[in-house]
Amino acid sequence: MKNWWKTISLISVLGALAVGLAACGKQSTSHQNSGYDSAISNGLNAVADNKFDKALTCFDNALTQKPKDTKAKAYRKQTQAYLDTQAQLKAGEVEKAVTTVAAGTKITGGAKSLKTKLSDLKQTAKTDLAEYRQLKQDVSDQLKVTDGSYDTGIIKQCQHINWQKKPYLKKLKPDVDKLLKQAGQQSNSSSSSSSSSSATSSSSDSTATKTVSSADHKKAEQMRHNIFEADQGTYVWSELEKVPDTVVLQAENQSEAAGGDVGTTGSIIAKQYPNIKSYTGASSDDPNSPGAKDYLNADEAKQELSALDFYNKNQSHIEITGQKELDDAWEFTWSFKGGSMGGTFTVENKGIVSAESSNGNQIEMKTWR
Repeated sequence: MKNWWKTISLISVLGALAVGLAACGKQSTSHQNSGYDSAISNGLNAVADNKFDKALTCFDNALTQKPKDTKAKAYRKQTQAYLDTQAQLKAGEVEKAVTTVAAGTKITGGAKSLKTKLSDLKQTAKTDLAEYRQLKQDVSDQLKVTDGSYDTGIIKQCQHINWQKKPYLKKLKPDVDKLLKQAGQQSNSSSSSSSSSSATSSSSDSTATKTVSSADHKKAEQMRHNIFEADQGTYVWSELEKVPDTVVLQAENQSEAAGGDVGTTGSIIAKQYPNIKSYTGASSDDPNSPGAKDYLNADEAKQELSALDFYNKNQSHIEITGQKELDDAWEFTWSFKGGSMGGTFTVENKGIVSAESSNGNQIEMKTWR
């Protein structure tokens, strides 16, 4: 009997121990899930704020919680692709940047918000590459000039390059400096022939307005329509009509050389003719840039939410729970009244308004200007 009671006691102790260990295991798993969810959420919030270094750290933290998690791995790869592309553009590795960002947009299982950011960056990189290739060719051609008949348009373009704002052109700087020095010396040595110099300048300045064939005019006109219709609300037709045919055709050729599309062509033209855009935006350090307008206040930004079909359809059920001013946008947190679903609205001063769910999925994006 005594041995029997000892056996019963031992079983009880082992049972209690097993229950305790199971509880600890559940608590540990729960804590792990909480840390993972928090890291993912913080990472997506950092992406929304364009703080990609912080986002990368957050996704790394998520992977320490769940090393084999495919979602965290995809989010991290997308973020790394964005950071690598930015670094390559800054280093002047513009062709490599286009390859990197293109691969980033093809990552599967990632966040829609990151894919959108990568797609926008891809467009920028393609435009930068087109500009790089065209300038490289123009400078190379001008360096071969031996009679002083330089293209004044290209010389002026080289003189006004802001290397800090266009680091993707930095590899061309030695040749650009060489050309400017060569052109300057040539100009000094031929200053006595002012009439000849004037004729050359006049010829160069009229390049943009020279007439083209009927076929090329139709081609340029069709491209204007394509640009206007591809991104409705972004371009002003009356201003697009003013852009010379030669400029439109040249931009199309640059875009094709860089593997771009209609959007790339429009962006190239906008660099020369910023007024073709209904709103070009102003960076925080350049409020006087072409097309710049005053930034919205919070109340004005809220009014622009009406551009979203999602907001209009669910307005009576949506409650704005918070707001935050970013560098060039307003971000509003929202939730459904009495429900668990929520997310953020972002109203950008450049004319974009978007809705995103709390898990980082893109719901809708529209232009409000």
